[in-house]
Amino acid sequence: MTTSITPALHSWPDISSEFSNSGLLLGNGFSQAVWRKFGYSSIYDAACSSSYVDHSLTDEDQQLFRSMQTTNFESVLSSLAKTSDISQIFRFTRESQYLQERYEYIKTSLGEAIKEVHIPWGRMPDSVVSFIRQELRRFQCIYSTNYDLLICWAIMSQNRGDGFKDLFWARDPGASRDQDTYFDLADSTIRYEPYKVPPTRVFYLHGALHLYRDPFTGKTYKFKNKGHSNLLEISEIPLFITEGSPEVKLKAIRGSDYLSFAYSQLLNHHGPLVIFGHSLSDSDAHLINAIRNAIRSGEVQKIAISLRSSHSPEELLQRKANLRYSLCNQIYANDQPEVFFFDAQTHPLGSKHVRVEEKQPCALTF
Repeated sequence: MTTSITPALHSWPDISSEFSNSGLLLGNGFSQAVWRKFGYSSIYDAACSSSYVDHSLTDEDQQLFRSMQTTNFESVLSSLAKTSDISQIFRFTRESQYLQERYEYIKTSLGEAIKEVHIPWGRMPDSVVSFIRQELRRFQCIYSTNYDLLICWAIMSQNRGDGFKDLFWARDPGASRDQDTYFDLADSTIRYEPYKVPPTRVFYLHGALHLYRDPFTGKTYKFKNKGHSNLLEISEIPLFITEGSPEVKLKAIRGSDYLSFAYSQLLNHHGPLVIFGHSLSDSDAHLINAIRNAIRSGEVQKIAISLRSSHSPEELLQRKANLRYSLCNQIYANDQPEVFFFDAQTHPLGSKHVRVEEKQPCALTF
């Protein structure tokens, strides 16, 4: 369904009834709405300092960021990967190897920096955690590309995660209840009582800080907070998809049974879809293709996309046009979904109710 594009944005309350029991695709804009330090510039600043991370960006690395006029790690990693591939084609083996080394180093620096800027659990007020949980529960499923622990914390803040299912319930033989659980593809069917409200399914499309992959078994585990440990201080390397280009991202996703399964759920999403805090940039082409596949199959007929009202009218027009083209390109006009663009600040997950200020007194005692 196509309509003319204007700079105007809907208010979320005005369109929310169109998206009851829908899916939710969350991007970094949600995390930044909660904690400003999740912004690209804060992560980059932390990565530059040897006081904060073990693998701080070298002067040469920082020069690369400056030359590209960005603090976005994905953009830099994508450029490094492409340049390395080109060097291999022209048999510049030494150069290609060096670029690959920088690629891996910068990826490691990114992971360390994310942990460094992450809001501590003790800074999360009860009211914010409960509010986020309440809003997430309104959706039938959540697809997140964020690495942080905000969703995990919100889900587990009440009744051991009751009302949500992340599919990490399998245990190794003889494991106790407080040991880490893993994803089992053979046991991925969600069962619930037919007269109860179905649980909200949760999928971490690019991994997260509380997930890790066992290098020997290939299983993807979820860390359990055993009462004496902080998830931000666990030494194991978390499962992250930090690759820059969508092609390499998709290759990495296919190398994990859990990530492949999560991606397939978006690929076959059924029902309305809300996209919040996500830029859907060039590095997210694999996500765009998945949404387009769901549209093409006729399963997605309504989409709502958040945008920042702080953009100029010209920027809003361009952004709307680009997003609509990306999602609806090569889809017959009669099969195209109805697309709504709304002001991110009018949505509960972008409102003042989720904001935690850096100097705000903490309300939690643990």
